[in-house]
Amino acid sequence: MVNEDKRRHVALVVEDDQEIADELQELLHSLGHDMVNVPSQEEAMELVKSRPFCFVFLDLQIKTGPESIRPRVEAGKTLLRMMRERFPLRNQEDQHHQQILVMSGHAKESKDIVECLQNGADDFILKPLSNNTPPLTTKIEDCLRKSSRLDHAKCMLVTEMARQKTLPPGASSDATVSGVLLSITGEIQGKRSGIMIGDRSCFIPDIQLQLLLRLAHARVRNGNGWTHKIDLGAKDEEGFRLMSDLNASIQPFLPEGFTFYDNDKKGSYRINPGIKIGRIDHGRLGQHALKAIREISSLIQNAR
Repeated sequence: MVNEDKRRHVALVVEDDQEIADELQELLHSLGHDMVNVPSQEEAMELVKSRPFCFVFLDLQIKTGPESIRPRVEAGKTLLRMMRERFPLRNQEDQHHQQILVMSGHAKESKDIVECLQNGADDFILKPLSNNTPPLTTKIEDCLRKSSRLDHAKCMLVTEMARQKTLPPGASSDATVSGVLLSITGEIQGKRSGIMIGDRSCFIPDIQLQLLLRLAHARVRNGNGWTHKIDLGAKDEEGFRLMSDLNASIQPFLPEGFTFYDNDKKGSYRINPGIKIGRIDHGRLGQHALKAIREISSLIQNAR
């Protein structure tokens, strides 16, 4: 494993041939990227469960685990299916948010290529690496462009979006749906302020922003996120129209079957635990025209 620069793209390389791994490392470094290399299916899955990668190089003929005797093509194909099950989602251009480039020097028949593409591979890399047309540098740039990762600052968000899953029919909204990321950008548009759900931005009225910030503060403050509607700004005990309005603004941007908030039916609300609170631009919020927004922003900062 190399020392990584957090400003650089990092590729996961699943390759048990050290010469090929070294060649890829030299190529990636020439492009200003870092890489982490593992030789087996088991080690690769442990890594993708614990940290994000900007893109993946996957050799088809790998070992199942560190103790395996020999590499097998089926181990690579299985790993491809496992990774795609974990990172299934595509962007509006119908490209995977998490790009997987499959490598093989053994795929002499087109059926291997077809099978990998059907199972979620985004491109096929031939060995030796110099045999690729277009060249491998172009394929790497293409995969970053297709997944909207040319700007590395967006990679963490894109990886989160790759893991989004909708709730199965009848599932409780307490079920965590990984990857729904809600960020507060604080951009001003008249009397509306900007937020992002995944990679989609929208502007909500400032009064709804106050409510959203109070809900976010409750999440940071007590972990479970529950807070009574009086503390959220309700003026009486007879319902909470503002929560309905905020839900109407956010719900269209969420995956199908996924709800924005939970209601305990006793007067308390919280943001669905499956929604992760991403970056909150406290710099912008601290200069907001409304004192209430500035104050809630400060409370969130102090609670973290």
